[in-house]
Order: sequence, then C-alpha cells, then structure tokens
Amino acid sequence: MKKSGRVAFYVLVVIIFFLTIPEIVVRVLTPEQVARLGYFSIFGVLFSHILSLLIFLGLASILLGILAIFVTKKIYRHVTRYKS
Repeated sequence: MKKSGRVAFYVLVVIIFFLTIPEIVVRVLTPEQVARLGYFSIFGVLFSHILSLLIFLGLASILLGILAIFVTKKIYRHVTRYKS
C-alpha cells in the first residue's frame, strides 16, 4: 500500500474513534455522572463540565485510535509472517 493510502486509512480510523466514543459516553451517562467526569478531567476548573468532558473524550478517543492502528498493524504483520 502506498504511503498516502496508509495515511488516509489512519486518518479515517482516528476520525471514526473521535466521532464514536464521545457520542456513546455522552448518551449513556446521567447528567450527574457527566458533571463528575467533567470535573475529574484536567479542564474541569477552567471550562464548563460538558466542554471539559468533550475535550477529554476527544483526546482520549484520538489516542485510542492511534493505539488501535498500532496494535492492528502488529497483529497483521505477525499473521502474515507466519502465513508465508
């Protein structure tokens, strides 16, 4: 795969994680839990609870997307090495 194709794939995975994880968390949590989690994040004092929660979840989902790409790449290389 060309480098531009890999970069496009990585960007798509990070975008999917960025859009999916915060939406699921915000839909599942009650307002009290959102406020508590928003205060728990580092931005709880500076911004409103929902904004700090969304910033925290956005950063966490980007990191999880990068981690998922890294793990998937390692597994794929391991499987293809034993296949050939």
